[in-house]
Amino acid sequence: MFFFRKKKKLENVSNFNNKIIKIGIDLMGGDYAPISTIEGILLSLYELKDLHLKITYYDKIDYKKLIENFINKLPKRSKIYNYFRKNLDNEILNRIEFIPCSSYISMSDKPVNILKNKDNTLVKVFELLRDGVVDGVLYAGNTGAFLETSVLVVGRLNGVKRPALLTVLPFNRPVLLLDSGANPECKPEYLLQFAIMASIYYKKIISNSLPKLGILNIGTEEIKGNSLAKESHKLIMNYINANDNLFSYLGFVEPYDIVNSKVDIVVTDGFTGNIVLKSFESLGEYVFNFIKKEFSLNVFNRAVGLLSRRIFKRIKSYFDYSEYGGALMIGLNGISVKTHGRANARAIKNSINFTYKLVHDDINSIIIKELNNIRNITLNS
Repeated sequence: MFFFRKKKKLENVSNFNNKIIKIGIDLMGGDYAPISTIEGILLSLYELKDLHLKITYYDKIDYKKLIENFINKLPKRSKIYNYFRKNLDNEILNRIEFIPCSSYISMSDKPVNILKNKDNTLVKVFELLRDGVVDGVLYAGNTGAFLETSVLVVGRLNGVKRPALLTVLPFNRPVLLLDSGANPECKPEYLLQFAIMASIYYKKIISNSLPKLGILNIGTEEIKGNSLAKESHKLIMNYINANDNLFSYLGFVEPYDIVNSKVDIVVTDGFTGNIVLKSFESLGEYVFNFIKKEFSLNVFNRAVGLLSRRIFKRIKSYFDYSEYGGALMIGLNGISVKTHGRANARAIKNSINFTYKLVHDDINSIIIKELNNIRNITLNS
């Protein structure tokens, strides 16, 4: 569901002020769980030497066998194989706590059924976040279950009306899109808060520069759009008149502006945002399949394809979900990341690294402080 622009490799990831970072993971979430999840976990522990994990799992799963199977698949003379063989019992397993549960949430379960049996892996991992046992949570499973459980169990940041799913679109420059699916129906004050939270994220994670922000609309003219777009525009204008320090406001923007990176942050309701996100994903997949088909038509095309293979492989990597970290549920009272349901081991590993960095940067404290500045901002300000 989500795709992100390729991130730079984390520098000195194993030493963020010597703080031990603890992340909770539901082993059972995702189409390829628990195998891909445990493999991604081990790859991440190999890279991040100060990372500690709390893993919730279905108690009928033999996680020790999963770990052994992964190690046996590694090249026998590789550095990583030797590391796991040497350090598995005395170092790696000391950084993991496995927490058994009597049930788990499948990809097809309805969110309404989640809390009927609270001894499931998803509820349990969010309880760890709520109780401060872990600093962040990563989940690759049922999106509806993730959204409902995260809000019900963990709750919202003080002052946040609605948390939102923040996704980074991989164009010429990273473009933040929110809400990308958490809130199908929104009010103008929600979009104002989305703008503030996304701007803080942009300046902490993406760039120190002032982001350019716009409201997604059917045209750039002020007379166009529905009541949500028009009232949100007015509310944001009132905000920047009083607090012009977080973003440069462009007004209304269109999908064309997203593709061409004329805007850094796009705010909209979750219904529209999710359609935009899935449209971009579908179009990217169609284009690459079309190119692949064209290159296979005849000998000449196949020769051109072979010569261009490296270029297209590099371009395709920008749209490969396994390269990116996931979508942040911003505005939640804790760091909570949703990664793709089809996440493979590499995607899980990259998502853990992404969650790790978000925990370190502690954007929630800045969001709470900034939201205090908008309590008196109204449509009539």
